[in-house]
Amino acid sequence: MKKASKQRIDYVHSGVIVRSQRKTLAICIKPDGTLEIRAPLNLSAAAVEQFVASKSNWIELKRAQIAERQLAAPRETPLPLFSPGELECAACELIKLWEMRLGVAASFVGWRAMTSRWGSCTPRTRRIRLNTALEYCPRECLEYVIVHELAHLREANHSMRFWAAVAEALPDYKARQAKLSDLQWILRRPISSQ
Repeated sequence: MKKASKQRIDYVHSGVIVRSQRKTLAICIKPDGTLEIRAPLNLSAAAVEQFVASKSNWIELKRAQIAERQLAAPRETPLPLFSPGELECAACELIKLWEMRLGVAASFVGWRAMTSRWGSCTPRTRRIRLNTALEYCPRECLEYVIVHELAHLREANHSMRFWAAVAEALPDYKARQAKLSDLQWILRRPISSQ
C-alpha cells in the first residue's frame, strides 16, 4: 500500500497537493487562504492543475469571504456562554433527546479542542467528538452541532438524505449554520481558560 504524500504545486492559486488512496479531487481552503488539493495517487499534475483552474472563480470567492470574515471578526477574547460543567450537562441532555428522536445511539461522546470544525463523527465506530470551543456558542448552535453529528450515524456523508434528516429535525438549521459560520473565528484564536 502506498503512503499518502504531500507535494508542492506551483500554480496561480499556490497550495499543497495531498495524494492518497481517494477516488476524487477536492479543494480545501485553509483559514489563511492557502489551498490544500486532495488528489488520487495516480492522477497527473496536469489533471490536478486543470481541476484547480476550473475552480478558480470559486476559489477567489471563498478567499474573499474568508478575508471579509476576518475583517469583521471581533478582536477581543470572547466570554464563554457556558462553564465547562454546564456545557457538558447541556450537551448530555441534548444528546439523549436527539438520540431518541433520530433513533440512533453514539457509542462514545468526547470533547476536543479543534481548529477547523465544531464536531466530528466516525460512523463506523459511532464515536462523536465535540469542540470545547462550543462553550462560546449559543445553545441553539450546540444543538445544531449535536444533531448534525448524530445524523451522520444515519447517513455517513453529506448527501441529500443527510441534509433532509437534519432539516426534518431542525427546520431552521441553515440559520444555526450561519451563526456558527459567524463564530468560526473563535476556532482559530488562542483562547486561554482561567
